[in-house]
Amino acid sequence: MPRRGGALPVSDAAVLGCADAFARGVPHDRLDRLRSRTPVVWQDADAAERPGAWAVLRYADVQHALTRPQLFPPEDDGVLHGPRTPEPYGAERPAAEPPGAGPPGAGPRGGRQAGRGDPDAIPDDAPGRAPIDMDPPMAAMLDRIPRGDAVDFVRQVAHDLPETLRNTLAGGLHALLRHPDQYARLRADRADERLIDSAVEEMLRWWTPVLQVRRRVRRATEVGGVPLLPGERVALWLVSANHDEDVFADPGRFVPERFAQGGRPHLCFGTGRRACLGARLARVHLRAFLVALLERPAVAQPAGEPVMSRSSARHGFERLPIRWNG
Repeated sequence: MPRRGGALPVSDAAVLGCADAFARGVPHDRLDRLRSRTPVVWQDADAAERPGAWAVLRYADVQHALTRPQLFPPEDDGVLHGPRTPEPYGAERPAAEPPGAGPPGAGPRGGRQAGRGDPDAIPDDAPGRAPIDMDPPMAAMLDRIPRGDAVDFVRQVAHDLPETLRNTLAGGLHALLRHPDQYARLRADRADERLIDSAVEEMLRWWTPVLQVRRRVRRATEVGGVPLLPGERVALWLVSANHDEDVFADPGRFVPERFAQGGRPHLCFGTGRRACLGARLARVHLRAFLVALLERPAVAQPAGEPVMSRSSARHGFERLPIRWNG
């Protein structure tokens, strides 16, 4: 690591590059400590062989970098953060391809692979699939959940969606499952368009499907009191910024009306000229999904323990078992 200020004991800082630490959920306690003590900290190279970077954790500093693409341009790190589409339920997992198989940025069959490079956009070009409908049939998708039986939302319900969009919907559903009182309130007040719009933004903030994005420093500058040199990398931790208690009160709690009350916007899609091109797509789908859930006579409930994705870049599930109640 560069010999400058910004390092913390490995017990907290090492978590940032450890995918295993995220298999149990985002370690928000570690991120909280890092933000309060050293909000710009060195993040060692990780097991996915991405090089080390300065992790930027506070909302203000992440926003500062995102709004200055001429100073912090995106870089294509060529790292696969997770599969675009999981194997259908019960299917055998194919043998892994060796690293470097196919052209840069290509998936196993030559299509553009979700999660490679700068993960700012939600891709909608899954090989062999039609473009994603901007008026999505979410009620039909929920019809895949039979009455009384437990199903895996990831592999049996939303399996044909691109990875980041699937993670976005699963994260929104998980917010409701974890906060049944707010779920009931949203069902009762589903005619309140302003509340529904705010709940969509709060789902995005609370979950944050892309945990971090990478940038490269173009010229010497400073962030959070740490000098950065040309050519160095920064990891902008969107999930940490979206849980910054100096910006969002009680950030670990899902508060549907949070964004109806004004305040700072979340950074789930970045901000400024380099904001995520898939932001509108994600919002349209998540809103349609939420409305379809709230209009169902039955209520979605957990049907077992979820299994989180093993990734420090993408926030999703390997399995999310659910069932209808009623």
